[in-house]
Formats: sequence, structure tokens, C-alpha cells
Amino acid sequence: MFGNIMNKKASLFIIISFLLILKSSSTESNNNDTSIEKSIKEKKATDVMQSTVCKKCVCDIENKLLDCSQKLNNTQWFSKEEWKILQDDKIIFETIKIDHNNLTEITAIPSYGVKNLYLSNNQITSIALGAFQNLTELAKLDLSNNKLSANDLKPDVFKGKYSEHDFLPMKNLKFLNLGCNLLHTLNADLFEHVPNLEELVLCSNTFTAIDRSTEAAVSGLLELKVLDISYMKVMTLPETIFHGPQKLEDLIASGNLFIELPKALSFAVNLKRLVLDENPIQNLEAKNVFPTLRKLQYLSIAYMPDIYKIGPGAFKELQNLKELILSDNQMLSEIDEQAFCKNVTGGEYLDYPPLEKLYLRNCKLTKLPQKLIRRWDKLNVLDLRMNPWTCDSSNEYMINYLMKQVNKSTPKLAGNVKCEFPEKLKGLEALQLSNEKLIDSSASDGLIWISLMIFILLAIPIILAGIVLHKRGFFRWHKKNDVSNRALYSRASFNEDVHI
Repeated sequence: MFGNIMNKKASLFIIISFLLILKSSSTESNNNDTSIEKSIKEKKATDVMQSTVCKKCVCDIENKLLDCSQKLNNTQWFSKEEWKILQDDKIIFETIKIDHNNLTEITAIPSYGVKNLYLSNNQITSIALGAFQNLTELAKLDLSNNKLSANDLKPDVFKGKYSEHDFLPMKNLKFLNLGCNLLHTLNADLFEHVPNLEELVLCSNTFTAIDRSTEAAVSGLLELKVLDISYMKVMTLPETIFHGPQKLEDLIASGNLFIELPKALSFAVNLKRLVLDENPIQNLEAKNVFPTLRKLQYLSIAYMPDIYKIGPGAFKELQNLKELILSDNQMLSEIDEQAFCKNVTGGEYLDYPPLEKLYLRNCKLTKLPQKLIRRWDKLNVLDLRMNPWTCDSSNEYMINYLMKQVNKSTPKLAGNVKCEFPEKLKGLEALQLSNEKLIDSSASDGLIWISLMIFILLAIPIILAGIVLHKRGFFRWHKKNDVSNRALYSRASFNEDVHI
């Protein structure tokens, strides 16, 4: 029996040893395979680096970047042989930059795994139909700063590969930059092959108006999250343009000709960031106030040449606003203390957005209402520089409390906050002031009124007394004594007798 046990142990030992040998062999084989694969990859990398492509462009294999910016001296990209070098699946340049060259056209591009393709700042005037259909991994395409017109951008430019029944969409394309071209309209079906587009840039094209065709093209982008329509010289937006892209989060519409807030904003219900800089809006009050945008957190309305007043309720429907930029509005002289507040519950307490950053630099503001914001202490950034501030008791909260808070949290923003009024404090840093130095404007006004009342009260009896005395003859200039009065009277009588 003991012998049987020993035999079993010996057998088990042999089996374990055999397994260990197999494992060791397998590991060694794997290491050899890995080493061989690494060696092949290094050789291919060397071949690519020594190719004509990398002689005229910068090949950054580590970052998967092929940079041919300002490197091409002709209107063609690469020859067929050079494309074959690039098509080696062991080395894929995920980002290719062909910007700042003299390309005039884009022909069909061979199959390649590029994800980011930059073709900006060329002279491109034509794009072949299906030019990008072989780039199945393409996620970002930059065609900005070229000479593309509406006629050059047909829907089939962006069509994908042909399947059994139809062309497949370019499902991975998420970013498209068409800014700074010669566009004045868009084909209504331009984006039918890019249904997953999330970011579209149309800036600095002279549209002057968003026509129905362009509206149809944009409103059909159901996955759109970022839209840049800045510097397009449009006066307004079609009211229904945001009916389709309900996922829109960022809207950049600066540098246009809006004189009122576009009504279309009320349909951008998921908007988180909005930029309206450099528009000729004059005021935000009455009916021209922001609609309900419950998710909006960032708002910039800076560099507005004409805006002079922000009235009550201007921002009351932006109850999640965290950052507001009002800087460089050099005509802005008034912000109503009820610009932010809203009575949500119907009770006695008002609700305010949770502001964290407020920029008011370089405006024409003289006073900052204490009730403008309920919790000033929640602000991380408050920029009050370069305004003609009034440094009297009417602005006491800003001078004595807010400036200390600013100096504590962001000392750089505490400088250049200077007094403009009254004259004797002009040019003085607001941070240097204290309660003792402030001129009590209300007290001064009270003294003026009291002085005026005293003057009136003293003047009335004096005037009445003067009238009574005048009637009694005490103020006749030629009366010296009774004799002279009688003599004068006699001469008068004499004269009367003579006239008779």
C-alpha cells in the first residue's frame, strides 16, 4: 500500500514537471513572437522614416502624427507609391496635417486609418464626390480657410462606402470645420451622410441671412452639440432652427448683427454655454430678456458697442448660471438690482443663480447695487477694473466689503479699481478707501435740504415785514423830514392850480 502511494506521488511530480516545461516553452515562444513582432514593427518604422513621405513631412511615430504643414510645393498630396507606404497597417498616422499649402482640389483619398485630417488654409475650390469615403475612421475634418462655395459642397462629398443597396454614412465623423470660406447658403441635404456630427463650424462665411435651405441642413443634425455661427453678418436666426438639434450645448454667435436676442434661443433647451459678443444689442429689458434656459452655465455678452442698460429680469430665467462675462461694454452704465432675481416659489424670498464668476471690466459703471446678487461671498472671481466708480456712501457695500473680498481671493483683480467721483477722490484706488474717507452723499443731500428750509423759513417773515413797512412809507428814498414833505406837497398843489 505504501508503495502505491509513492507511485502516485511520483506520477504527480512527473505531470507537474511536464506542465512547467510546457509553460516555460510557451512563455519563451510568446516572448520570441513578441520580440519578432517588435523587430518587424521597428523595421517597418525605419522604412517609413526613410521614405520620401517622411523626407518632405514631419513623421512623429510616437504621437501618430504626420505633419505636412507648409511642406508641399505642388497641388498633389502623395504619389501612389507614397500612399502604399502609408497604408502599411503596422504604422498608422491617426493625425495628418496638410494645412497651409497650395492645394486647390481634393480627389478621392485611398483607404487609410486617419482619424484627424487638417486641410485648412489652402486654396481648395473643389472636392470630389465621395472624396473621404475610404477614410472609415475619420472623426475630425478641417476644411476652413479655403475658397469653397455652396456649389462646391454637395451632399455626396461626404458619402461613405457603397453597400448592397446604398452608400453607408460616415458614422465616425463628429467634427466638421467649414469656417472662413465663401459660403452664403448650405444645401438642405448637405449633412445626410454624416448623421452623427456633433460639432459644426460655419464662422466667418458671409451668409447675411439663414435661408430655409441652410436652416433645413442645420436643423437636421440631431446629434449636434456645438455650433459656431459667429461673424456671419446675420441679423437674426430662424425661430425653428433648433427644433432638430435638441442636444445642442454650445452656441457661438458673436460678431453678428443681432439688435435683439433671437427668439430661437428659447428652443435650445439644453444649452450650457452661449457666446453673443460683439452684437449691436442696446439693452436687455422689457421683452428683450433671456428666455428660460435652465441648463445654461456660461454666458458671454462682451464687447457690445451699443449696450447701455441691463434691466430687471434680464437674467432671471438663467437659474443655473455660473459664469457671466460683461466686460468691455464701454456704454454699459446701468445694471438693475433685479437683473438676476426671480420669485420661483411665490413667497417672500427671491431666487438667484449660483454665480461663481462675474466679469465687469472696462464698462461705464459707477455703482454696483448690493442686492444685485444675494451671495457675493460665493463668487470666486469678481472683476471690477477700469470703471468710473463713484466712491461715496451710495456705493459703500462695494468699497468696504466687496473690494476686501476681491483682494483676498484674487489680489490681481483688486488693482485698477479706481474712483472717478467725487472729484477730490478721483484716481484713488478703491481698496485704499475706508468708511472714514467716504463722503456721505445722503448726509450731504440732507444738509442741503435743511439749509434750504431754514432759508425759506427765515425769508418769509422778513419779506412780509418788508411789505408792511413799504406800505407805511418807510422805504421812500426822497423823504428826509416832515418840513420837506409838506413843501413837496405844496409845490404839487401849486402846480395843480397852475394847470387848472
